[in-house]
Amino acid sequence: MFSRLLRWAARALLVTLWTFAPCPSSGQEVPVVRLDDLVKEALEKNPEILASKGMWEMAKAKAPQVKALPDPMLQFELQNIGLTGFTVGKMDMSMAGISLSQAIPYPGKRGLRRQVAEREAEGAGAMADATRLSVVSRLKTAYYDLVFIHQSLDVVTKTRTILQDFEKTAQARYSVGEGIQQDVLKAQVELSMLTQRSTTLEQMREGTGAMINSLLDRPPEAALGRPEDPGHARPLPPLTDLNRLTLERNPELRARQRAIEASQTQVALMKKEYKPDFAVSGGWRSRGGLDDLYQVMVEVELPWQRERRKYGVQEALASTEAAQRTRRATEEMVLAKVRDLATMAAKSARLVELYRTAIVPQATFALESTTSAYRVGKVDVLMVLDGVRTLLEDELMAQEQLADYHKAVARLEEVVGTAVIQ
Repeated sequence: MFSRLLRWAARALLVTLWTFAPCPSSGQEVPVVRLDDLVKEALEKNPEILASKGMWEMAKAKAPQVKALPDPMLQFELQNIGLTGFTVGKMDMSMAGISLSQAIPYPGKRGLRRQVAEREAEGAGAMADATRLSVVSRLKTAYYDLVFIHQSLDVVTKTRTILQDFEKTAQARYSVGEGIQQDVLKAQVELSMLTQRSTTLEQMREGTGAMINSLLDRPPEAALGRPEDPGHARPLPPLTDLNRLTLERNPELRARQRAIEASQTQVALMKKEYKPDFAVSGGWRSRGGLDDLYQVMVEVELPWQRERRKYGVQEALASTEAAQRTRRATEEMVLAKVRDLATMAAKSARLVELYRTAIVPQATFALESTTSAYRVGKVDVLMVLDGVRTLLEDELMAQEQLADYHKAVARLEEVVGTAVIQ
């Protein structure tokens, strides 16, 4: 009894390894495409990423502009009495001159404008990070779809081999009068259905490849090759750790926080608008043979339009409150996404393990037992074909759950803002 159990365990291990290993392809070897290489290419070439970087650079260039003083004004002047002749040097009030003036905002205003622009630039940088994570997440999701399609094609090829062997068995039994021709025909129908499924999977492979190429800024028909095996599911960190990482690293939350800080600084700037701005000017005027004139002048703005300034402060305060509420809503949304995606990944991981260690081996043994019974005439063809379909669907479901796990992790990394499995 013990030896039989030992043989059963060894057989189960071999079946499991055979089930999850890719079948060798016939003909020309297909090149392997690595996910890390695709991610690197996307970061260098993806138009969305490049556009978001451009927006960030544009926002960073704004701070030095708002901090700078207004351009000075150079003024040329000619004052002449009468239109009948040139009177400079002949009359006291006739003169020609030049003056220079400079507007100077109230102390602190330029610094606050610079801070607003810097916070907005930091928010643009956070949104550039969000765009990068979104593109990488979509690329990984499409890549794992491609993995599933290739592995499904392997499963279909493997099932076709099983059916072809069964068809030979049915043919042999029919040739010696122990079976009926209908068994052979049913096996051939199953083979045709597998061909139809292969065609569907190949069409899906073309569409998924085109999606990946679009994210890499390649032509849609560019060849990709076969993706790497992503490996088995691994456990995720605890939800508390994921939440903490999300609050620290999520780029959308960082962008919302920078919007709050920019609005708060804008409130301080609007309150500064109650303070007057200045203008300083100086000039020289020549009166010909008479004494030259020199002029220095300081102008002070009179901030009498207090109603306008009051509403400017109210606008900035309302913007701050809206930014705070938006950040709170965003935080609740991303934390809910983290919980949902972590649950999805954990569920898929459990199902992968269940299929790998129990369901697929059991379906394999059941098919072998049914096939052996068919050879000696103890069961009919329908039981064998049902076993083939069951094994096929179980193996496809195992691969689908593995792909779902990796896709959930990829989307989770987008929300958290960093890798969650080291």
